[in-house]
Amino acid sequence: MSRRSAPFVAPDYIDDPASKDGKKHAKVLLSTLQEDIANFRNEQFPPDILRQIRDMPIYEGNLAEVQTYQQCWQNLLERAKDFYPAANMPPDYLPLPASLEIPQFIYHVQRLHLTKTRAKESKSFGSVGALTDKCGQYTDDEIERMTAVLDNDEEARLVAHREFIDLRAYVFCRDSKGEMLEPERVRFYRTGLIVHALPDFKIVDSRQTPRKRRNDAYNNPLADNGVWKIYRKK
Repeated sequence: MSRRSAPFVAPDYIDDPASKDGKKHAKVLLSTLQEDIANFRNEQFPPDILRQIRDMPIYEGNLAEVQTYQQCWQNLLERAKDFYPAANMPPDYLPLPASLEIPQFIYHVQRLHLTKTRAKESKSFGSVGALTDKCGQYTDDEIERMTAVLDNDEEARLVAHREFIDLRAYVFCRDSKGEMLEPERVRFYRTGLIVHALPDFKIVDSRQTPRKRRNDAYNNPLADNGVWKIYRKK
């Protein structure tokens, strides 16, 4: 099962977090945290006490090794939890956003299945100007087609799709009774993945045969600049 990330919440130590000044203060503090994470990551990642798996940013070790490495990150993890208090908490156990680039720590791992999947990134827009700012330039004819869609229907929106190969790991863990749990699907390439490997830990590497993406409901793009294909949003 895949997981979305925990939602952002302005820390309660900020005065009037819902106000314009409060939101600005929260943004500054989050930016400072991201800079501190980047600096620490340059020094502490990859971890020298753990073993790399294949050519991936995945590292495994025994319980003591993984706990020791996680402790190195503990201060930054606690600061991140001020902004994302639902992270790794019941009932959903949502992860921290990948944009923070804090390694993901998973314990009691019995098997790791590495896969590649054909996927797409999607963005929606209500104006052609906002779209070209994010997605790049298009021909005059394409601009005209996109503009006509929005001009003819005030509720219309444009959607941009970018295809890519998504690298994932299916992580199989055991519970406190030793029973195998349902696999957790993890995107790890940006953050890195740290696993506590159980005895007889196994790796299945299926990256050579990317899984097919489901059929796309969108066809005949209004515009295509070689990276982003643009459609009228359904």
